[in-house]
Amino acid sequence: MLQQPLLLASLPSAVVDMTTDFAPLFMGMVIGLFLCVLAFAFAIGAYDSWRPPLSATHPADRSASESELPDAA
Repeated sequence: MLQQPLLLASLPSAVVDMTTDFAPLFMGMVIGLFLCVLAFAFAIGAYDSWRPPLSATHPADRSASESELPDAA
């Protein structure tokens, strides 16, 4: 039988066994969450790089007297 670490000596052996049983599940959840965040960041970066810049959507041939805001009334 494996010896318990000193930090876990105050816990009953059933709790320590349950912790070691669920360790792969917890590690899988942490790695899965990391991969999801990484994929989300990649998706945002890909979307921003494929979208045309905002300066390309506005006509550059405005006269100096025209304002950039539309008429309110």
